Amino acid sequence: MFSYRHAFHAGNHADVLKHITLLIGLNLLQRKETGIALIDTHAGAGIYNLESEYATKSAEAIEGILRLASYCNENPDGIPDGVKAYFKEISHLNQHQTKSIKTYPGSSQLMLQAMRVQDQLKLMELHTTDYPSLVENMTVSQGEYRPKKSVQMFQKDGFTQLKAFLPPPTRRGLCLIDPSYENKDDYQFVLTALKDAIKRFATGAYFVWYPILQRRDATELPHQLAEFCKDHHLPYLQAELQIKSQILTEGLAASGMWIINPPWQLQEQLEICLPFLVKALGQDDYSRYELTAHD
Repeated sequence: MFSYRHAFHAGNHADVLKHITLLIGLNLLQRKETGIALIDTHAGAGIYNLESEYATKSAEAIEGILRLASYCNENPDGIPDGVKAYFKEISHLNQHQTKSIKTYPGSSQLMLQAMRVQDQLKLMELHTTDYPSLVENMTVSQGEYRPKKSVQMFQKDGFTQLKAFLPPPTRRGLCLIDPSYENKDDYQFVLTALKDAIKRFATGAYFVWYPILQRRDATELPHQLAEFCKDHHLPYLQAELQIKSQILTEGLAASGMWIINPPWQLQEQLEICLPFLVKALGQDDYSRYELTAHD
């Protein structure tokens, strides 16, 4: 199902969930002035053209960001603040509007746009094609957003490189772990990377994206993450979004975000955003969301 290159999936419903959650969490952490280390273990190309051959071949943005934009344009009242902030960041790459979205920012670009002078951004991407694109996209001027001296990029394996950046000098950090899971070993790599990271930086905020699939390694990951958090006495927040039947339809139907040491008030904001996303993106009676917190 998955292609290692995220260009095939840019702007899909999984991106919507992941990026709204990421931006809300980052915004909450930035309420304190102290700088934050922002780390993306699988940065991809950074910016994606939704009219490219890759994007149009899968057309996943149609049931993701494009569907959400259409819904919000038709129903402008009652849009949650977290969704508004998400569209504001997207608009910077689309002539400051969202009625016709042609360019989509990946996680690394969203972090770049949202980071402050005192924050640090560390991006890792191993793919031999995506890494040069990432470097170009992060170094070429994007409107008012220009790369800062505190942005570093590495063509390395994010799973093994993560621990090298921990703990950050300010002892504040947000790490996004979002592999493609095309390689079935990624499920175990996620757990191994978290174990190494927690040993060095137990108080960091870790945002882990995962697909919801009817296969053993995928169904076991949330249970393994729960056991990991229990064993290490870590609070977590689990958010899932399903937009269609997993059996009666094609393609990815659902995904989740697992947040270790979730920022204060993230749960409250997701409690508002997730029902809205179900209304906007849901395609059938199987559409749902789930939000679970454990202190």
